[in-house]
Amino acid sequence: MPRYFLVVILAVVFTAVLATGQGLYWAWVAKKERENEELLRRLGSGSGMSDEEKEIALFRDLGSDAVAGSLGDFGERLHQTLRMADANYGVSALITRMLVLGGIAMALGGIVFWPFGLILGVPAAYVPLAFVQYQANTRMTALVEQLPDSLELMARALSAGLGLSDAFRLVAEEMPMPIAAEFGRVQEEVRFGRDYRDAFEKLLDRNPGVFDLRIFVSSVMLQRDTGGNLIEILESIAETIRSRFLFDAKVNAMTAEAKFSALILGALPLGVVMILLFQNADYLEPLATTTIGNAIIITCIMLYLIGMVLMRDLSNVDV
Repeated sequence: MPRYFLVVILAVVFTAVLATGQGLYWAWVAKKERENEELLRRLGSGSGMSDEEKEIALFRDLGSDAVAGSLGDFGERLHQTLRMADANYGVSALITRMLVLGGIAMALGGIVFWPFGLILGVPAAYVPLAFVQYQANTRMTALVEQLPDSLELMARALSAGLGLSDAFRLVAEEMPMPIAAEFGRVQEEVRFGRDYRDAFEKLLDRNPGVFDLRIFVSSVMLQRDTGGNLIEILESIAETIRSRFLFDAKVNAMTAEAKFSALILGALPLGVVMILLFQNADYLEPLATTTIGNAIIITCIMLYLIGMVLMRDLSNVDV
């Protein structure tokens, strides 16, 4: 192996290790900061910000940034995903991470498995986006799971004679994250002069994937406009959400076998191809070197994707 080739490999590996270590360090720092903020919130001490700083932070418009706007619908979807994940960076930072990680993987793959290793840059570049999507889905699931208890807590607070704003404050102090942060933000916005309707619209904008929040907001606004027993409304919504959780659990249990079968059948062709490549790569060489082989590969990929989509649709049950 030439000397310059070894130098390139060592430089790429050093950069990858350094970037990974730095990322893990800042993730640990961010986790500690969130834990400290949670402790202060539980103790009722606030986050250390003055009322003026809170007001500036609350009323700051979280609209789409310039990079998201330049990317059109794709950029807006990325921006929405970041907001749902409650990420503290924008679309530009996400794209930068995707490009850096994809470039490192492409360089390492190209050095080790030239030229096919360059393809590794594509899945590696998707890793930061997949992580953000995972965070968004996890946060959305946590919001839905915490919402029934929060609504019942608000109902008990209203029964004790507290106002709606105090009920939101009680949820922010007693419930865990992320529902505490969302309801606490609504309470703070109302306290600083924002109308309930505007505060609720901002709440829905931050969590567009939580349908139960939309039901809650619509019920509260309808009660404020037309009157009614808000306590019974909140208790009814909480009971409905819990009933749906139970039904979803039963459906997931009934479809678990079909989903696992789809997973095994989907992984089986890829596993067979990998085994053949390691055992006897010459056996599959005609598929890559002949026209008929290329046509067979394209046809198999299309049929594989169609089969995966069909199995996914058959194993998923809309509730």
